[in-house]
Amino acid sequence: MLEKLALQKKFITDAQCAQAIEACRHAENFDLALKNYFEKEKILTDKQMKILIATYTALKTIQKNQVFGNCAVDLGFISKEQFLGEMTRQKNTITENNQPEFIGKIWTQDQTLNQEEYQEIIQQLQKEQNPQGTARSTRPVADPDPEQTDHSLATELDCGVMLEIDASGMTAFIRKTGKFKDTVTAAKIIEQLEDKGIVYGLVESSEVENFIDSSGFRTNPFRVAQGRDPVPGKDARIEYFFETDHLKAGDIDEDGNIDFKDRGPIPWVKKGSLLAKKFPMTEARKGRNIFDQVVYVPAVADMALKYGTGVICASDGLELYAEISGTPTLDQSDKIQVSRAFIAPSDVNFETGHIDYEGDIVIKGTLKNGFKAMGHAVRVGTVDGGEIRATGDVTVLNGMIGGKVYARGNVRIKFVQNSTIYCLGNLTVDKEILDSRIITSGAVIINNGEIISSNITCNKGLFARQLGTEKSVPNTVTFGVDAFTARELKRIQDRIEHSIDGQEQLYEKLESLSETLSRDTTNTLGLVHEIERARQDNFLLSQSPGNPISAGLKSQIQVNNRLLVRLDRELNQLLDHIEKKKSQKEGFKAELSRLESTLEKLRSEQDNFTRWQQRNPGIAQAVILGQVISGTIINGPDVSMEILETRKNVKILQTLVAKDGDTAMGIQIVDNTK
Repeated sequence: MLEKLALQKKFITDAQCAQAIEACRHAENFDLALKNYFEKEKILTDKQMKILIATYTALKTIQKNQVFGNCAVDLGFISKEQFLGEMTRQKNTITENNQPEFIGKIWTQDQTLNQEEYQEIIQQLQKEQNPQGTARSTRPVADPDPEQTDHSLATELDCGVMLEIDASGMTAFIRKTGKFKDTVTAAKIIEQLEDKGIVYGLVESSEVENFIDSSGFRTNPFRVAQGRDPVPGKDARIEYFFETDHLKAGDIDEDGNIDFKDRGPIPWVKKGSLLAKKFPMTEARKGRNIFDQVVYVPAVADMALKYGTGVICASDGLELYAEISGTPTLDQSDKIQVSRAFIAPSDVNFETGHIDYEGDIVIKGTLKNGFKAMGHAVRVGTVDGGEIRATGDVTVLNGMIGGKVYARGNVRIKFVQNSTIYCLGNLTVDKEILDSRIITSGAVIINNGEIISSNITCNKGLFARQLGTEKSVPNTVTFGVDAFTARELKRIQDRIEHSIDGQEQLYEKLESLSETLSRDTTNTLGLVHEIERARQDNFLLSQSPGNPISAGLKSQIQVNNRLLVRLDRELNQLLDHIEKKKSQKEGFKAELSRLESTLEKLRSEQDNFTRWQQRNPGIAQAVILGQVISGTIINGPDVSMEILETRKNVKILQTLVAKDGDTAMGIQIVDNTK
């Protein structure tokens, strides 16, 4: 087979092929003799030899799989469809330039076959190979789990040597017995070792010949094969040198008291400061025993150092430094950046357009209607119908009318009118909230002002001077409920599902493309076989006895040459088609990689919000220093109530209350002066 493969790949000429066949014609192991011949005569380069051996090994495995699979089907352990499906997958493996695996190992690992069925197939194959009943080893062709299988063996081979294999299957020794004869060849010993499944780590034929010639191996063992031990790896890790919890947004104690001074330290670094250091992973290396079975080790995980503006990476790619002085942050995708503020000296309007900046934003004028400011921390004079999206805090020095705010930090505003605010932290208002909708994971604080005709949902309670007026539409207050985080988690989950749908569509396209490539590859092999046969026919015709070549032979050679031209053209067209399909396949894989990166970021963001939710349980209470106007609707996590009469200086909370001689969850109003 080796000479045909070498000829097919055009590594040798027809003449070199004929010479090689003649030189190795009488060898006991023809393929091994050909390999040694090619190496000795230096006919092939090292690269060509590696390609040739890899192709030879792949074809041998496919042949082995064909025999094993047919036997499994004949015995009723595997359906014909399962077998054909696995063989198609094996062909796809070769198309992708990977080595196929023994089909018996695959089926035992995925439990398509149990161990008893596997052994029965092996025994059946051995009976077919040795119908006379001569005693042979019942060792499987390949063990499904080489790490847990006892490979130990001590048996005498027909050539008169004792073979001993250790339990791990990593080492094989031979020694001479009384039946050993010096006339045995190295090729014969190697052939019998290969019959026992020993195909990896075998010593060179010259060393086996030294074993034959030496008289010292009747008592001392000779190591004839050695596997390669696996090497465990180590996961990569990253150490950060700044505070990375960017979700901090202040806190409230169990009694509902707010420490306005303790809002958490804001990290700041000098230019040149070390921000993060990566400790690279140590690659794991799979082992391989003498039966050419892979000995697996646990996979290791890598981590990427991700960085954005204001950060530079060391030349070795293992350390990140601050390029500027500023605030370092770590976002949901683990990207580090250092931000310093972008300053808009006047209004944000048609002259400036939207502001989209990864760092802090300072707007000294007004954020006008229809314009957006998107950044980390945003500080603005006035919002007049504009929209703010911030990954950090938002401060509006004056008021906000008809605006929108989304912030993953705290929000502080002088007054709010006809606006919508979503925030992860606390909302603090100096004067009033009028005709607005508020949803926050923190608290709503307006100690010196009023809340009028508004809908407030807060996770950590409400603190206000006045809740409603006699002439306004009553307020609705929901406390102890984290609607902001629930909304964010729903949005993230929708995006995750959309990305997964995109992945599934790409997988279907890849599967269809792989089937096409498999068919094309099969057709390619058929064309190569036809070309090889036509060339072989020409070679045999040219070697026919008689001189000169007869007219009939010349005519046949010309017919074969025309056939070769046509087949070569068809082969080239088919190979071009395969290359285009492979390019398309790579495009699909790149899109899959992009979707996987998106999913990784979304899941990281999902984990961050989930941890925030776990660390910040709701506080179901409202503290009103002035009046709570009748008609106000109060919703807790579990119960609701309408305030039926105006009360003053009270604490409203959800708690267990006495009812009909029992206790139940309810809304309780407590005098705050007690």
